[in-house]
Amino acid sequence: MRILAGLTLAAALAGSAAAASPPVGLWQGSYDCAQGETALALQITAQGPSRISAIFYFHALAANPHVPQGCFMMRGRYDAATRRITLNPARWLARPPFYVRVALSGMVGRDGSTIAGHIAGPACSAFAVTRSVAPPIPPAPAPCRMDRNGPTV
Repeated sequence: MRILAGLTLAAALAGSAAAASPPVGLWQGSYDCAQGETALALQITAQGPSRISAIFYFHALAANPHVPQGCFMMRGRYDAATRRITLNPARWLARPPFYVRVALSGMVGRDGSTIAGHIAGPACSAFAVTRSVAPPIPPAPAPCRMDRNGPTV
């Protein structure tokens, strides 16, 4: 019984430690907006205890092959107490014609391996990403890569 209680406590502490620091690193998944379901890679870096920045890199999925590649910088906040993340668009790095920047608001999962929430943009709804170590396919174009602040997207 003590072993089980110890494992439960260790798991709870690991989950809270994962949520306590900003969710830095590479996250991959998808989002849904006017163009349909679109692949998303977020490269998040810490700018302070609660301030974060990110590169939002989007590209086509096999089910929606006509989405172009593009990316933009984002700035935002992470609240460790609530696990809430907000990111607002800052500037384009690679802009395809007719695309607009969007904002994100969501929650980091209890175990720190997922982020899901809402996309604020034209005909947009939700996004979901998971922590990733594999680079996106296709690789991000040169303007979308981060060279000094962490792995490239």
